[in-house]
Amino acid sequence: MLASSAAWDVCTPDPSAELAPYTAARLREVTAPSFSPRPKLQAPLRVLRVEKAAAGGFNVIAKWKANARLPPPARLQLRNPLATKVDGGGTADTSTPAQRLAAAYMEGTIEGDELVVHTPQPPILCTGFEGSVASSARHLFDLAGESEEGKGCLAGAPLLTADDESTKVPGVFLVGPSVCQGKLSFCFIFKFRQRFGVVANAICSGLGRDTEMAVATCRKTDMYLGDLSCCEATCVDNAC
Repeated sequence: MLASSAAWDVCTPDPSAELAPYTAARLREVTAPSFSPRPKLQAPLRVLRVEKAAAGGFNVIAKWKANARLPPPARLQLRNPLATKVDGGGTADTSTPAQRLAAAYMEGTIEGDELVVHTPQPPILCTGFEGSVASSARHLFDLAGESEEGKGCLAGAPLLTADDESTKVPGVFLVGPSVCQGKLSFCFIFKFRQRFGVVANAICSGLGRDTEMAVATCRKTDMYLGDLSCCEATCVDNAC
């Protein structure tokens, strides 16, 4: 398995940033020493192309990426990372640049080098799906590019104001699992439903309605997530 990052070693209390418990359990099972054949996990890689091999099968051509730093261990860690060695990465990186370069030479994983993996079966592309905004409402929203703000699951995310309003078309608001604010993703219902009140407040206030009592009621039931500072580290220990 070629991956852009060692997601199997990310352990945070935020379910949108790590493997689902069921997926992690299955992966732990098949990477155990007693399991055969054991899958080989390789990261961080960017697949460039897939070609038919002359002798049959397919060649997957990928390029090694820089060994990205994984998020630091969470204060409340709900599971342990996989106890398996991963080619090219998979652990929290606290070494110096010189140490990382030396380790890369030892493992043969230099940034920019190409890796060719042969498979007799057609390879499976598992990069998820294009978001509903990008596929159906691209003309209404600016989308995050390949910048620092657009990495990982935030790549291609619609850019919004603090009230989840389109930065491209005023008066168009977004609710649901595609909502992102900065580096925070609200792709789970227990997160994005708390933004409904923020959007409703912005619309009603723009129409001249008094929303003070309604907002206060929502806050009492933790259904008004207007202050995102509680989500910067973990959403488990707060009202997010």
